[in-house]
Amino acid sequence: MTRTASEIDLEQRDAPRTVSEAIYRRLRSDIIWGVLVPGAPLRSDELRRKYDVGISPLREALSRLASERLVTSSGQRGFRVAPIGDASVVDITRTRLVIECAALERSIEVGDVAWETRVVATHHALSRVPFPTSQGAEAEVWTRRHKAFHMALLSACQSEWQIYLADLLFDQAERFRILRAVKTAAAGRQRDPAKEHQEIVDAVLDRDLERSIAALRSHYRVTMEMALEALASPAEEALQ
Repeated sequence: MTRTASEIDLEQRDAPRTVSEAIYRRLRSDIIWGVLVPGAPLRSDELRRKYDVGISPLREALSRLASERLVTSSGQRGFRVAPIGDASVVDITRTRLVIECAALERSIEVGDVAWETRVVATHHALSRVPFPTSQGAEAEVWTRRHKAFHMALLSACQSEWQIYLADLLFDQAERFRILRAVKTAAAGRQRDPAKEHQEIVDAVLDRDLERSIAALRSHYRVTMEMALEALASPAEEALQ
């Protein structure tokens, strides 16, 4: 798909500006896409060779990932990729729904035209990129735009804590969203995220609170159910 000049400029301005930021993004992408498998040790010497990076930016990136709970750190054992299991998938989804439904409700109540514009603009930008089923530059663009859209929905809630927690939980949920995407694509199971997003936008712009909350709940629960199915399959037993 051909990108416009403004879209190319946006991606260029979003490029990493430091070595630490670049290695953080590479590690994060490899963790989310399962290249670095859940539970795997993250040994400094191996990572330095694999990613051709120095120890200082590597440790800075790992510490940042640990603060996001995508990586765990345990004393002398060092860093490991955070595990994925059924309980965490369910817990994260349920907690997201508590936080985001409250934030969305408030945004619908008090959001102005500027808020509606953010919702429409981020949704349009997301719709310009196909849903990814494999790692790569286009997948990273989709992921950033997907997050921007969901955060725009909540952006008028007037709660810094709800925004902060929603942002944190979104990053956690990306791992099992991608697990679900890759696994179901391989199995031939289909889903239409674009339609689900459109249903949320339509309900929100209509200021229909009940329909908006129902659409958001359905969107997240389908992801949760398909992620649990992926984890239950033999090929994914090692993730638990």
